[in-house]
This record gives sequence, structure tokens and C-alpha cells, in this order.
Amino acid sequence: MKKKRILNYICSFTVSLIILVFSCKYINQTAQAFFEDQVKYKFVHHWYPMLSYSSPEKRFQAARAFLTYPEWSLPLLRNVIMNPDSENMSWQIAMLIGMLGDSTDVPPLLKIWREFGMDENSPIWLGAMRRLYWKNRGPDPITPVLKSLAVNFKENSAETERDKKILDLLFQIENPANTSLFIRVSANYWLTITDEKIPSKYFWIPAGGRIESSIKAKIPTASHAENIRLDFRIWEVGAPEPILHHTGKIPFIVK
Repeated sequence: MKKKRILNYICSFTVSLIILVFSCKYINQTAQAFFEDQVKYKFVHHWYPMLSYSSPEKRFQAARAFLTYPEWSLPLLRNVIMNPDSENMSWQIAMLIGMLGDSTDVPPLLKIWREFGMDENSPIWLGAMRRLYWKNRGPDPITPVLKSLAVNFKENSAETERDKKILDLLFQIENPANTSLFIRVSANYWLTITDEKIPSKYFWIPAGGRIESSIKAKIPTASHAENIRLDFRIWEVGAPEPILHHTGKIPFIVK
């Protein structure tokens, strides 16, 4: 009888312990879910708006929260750049994605950078994209292939600029590598005077992909030169030397 009572006590204690363990586990899961919901809510309604505040202290607090919880903040940041709003697209977003993201974030950042008219004087955006690219770059990629390079001259219709020609430099570039390539393309003209600083263009070329684009320039007519020298360069973004340099002559006939 005594043994039976002891066994009953042991069984009761064991059942109670099991119930307690599972209850604690359920409570912990519930508490964790509640904590996650609260943090995600604060990201959307509190920390994300703070990124655009004029106060540096507030911006720092928000950035610290994003860096502390990347598993919840990065999806929010990626959703922002996939659905950009010019009024809320601050440089802090690019900075944080540059620190938390990977190379797949470069194409949407580059798209925003172009659409919002940002230029090479936007060092934070360019720095973020360069950082993401080099973080996952791997070994040296294969040199891109310049598939075509052509020039079109267009007459300037403006009366005040009849002595100038608009030059469109058309090009196709192919990436034969099995990894993506982030490049900068520049064009320089010699034996003439260009009417403006010709900005570089930036491109993301996926593995095995090809891009087709153009660079426009206004060039005053010059009777002393029959040809224009062209220096066409392709740079891997972040590298100090061009990975492709093409030099040629363009016939320049004054009418």
C-alpha cells in the first residue's frame, strides 16, 4: 500500500513537471511572439520615420535600432527600395542597406539613384552600392566584352546652338562571367572642346547578361579638326584602373 502511494506521488509529480515544462515553453513562445510584434511595429511606426528627422540624435537612435535587429529591419528596408517614394527616400536608407544587405540589393538601389537624378556627388549611395558589390564579389571577374560602339551626330535645332553638334555614343557591353558585374562607363573626347562635363554611367550586368545604352555630349564645331579622338573606358566600380580601354577616331565633318 505504501509503495502504491509513493508511485502515485511520483506519477503526479512527473505529470505536473511535464505540464509545467510545456507551459513554460508556451509562455516563452508567446512572450517571444509578442516581443517580435512590438519590435516590428516600432520599426514601421517609430524608428523608420525617425531616419528622416532633422535631429542627428534621433537619426542615430533609429539607425542603432536597425543595426541591432537586422533580421527584422532589413526586410523593411528592402520593401522601401522596391516601392520607392521620393519624399521618404533618405540617404540613411542607402547607408543601412549598404551595411546590412548583399549584392542583390545593388540593382534596386541603382534604379532609385538614376530615377531620382542623383549624380556622382552622392557618395553615400555610391558607397553603399560599392560596399554591397565587393562584399560578395569573390574572385576577379572575367573582363566584359564591348560588343559594339557607334556614333550618331544630330543637328542641334536651337538657333543659339547651331554651331554645336549633339553626339550620341551608342554601345553594347556583355558580361561573359558567371557572376554579376558592377561597372562605370566613361567617354572622353580630344581634339575638340566638349560643351559640358560628360558624366559617367553606372550599370549592373548580371552573369551572362548584356546592356545597351548611350552617352550624349554637345560638341562645338571646329574647322581645324577632321577627326575627334575618343577614349572609351569601362571601370569595375571600386577598382582604381579601367578593365577595358578603347581608343578610336571619329570623323568630324563641319557642314
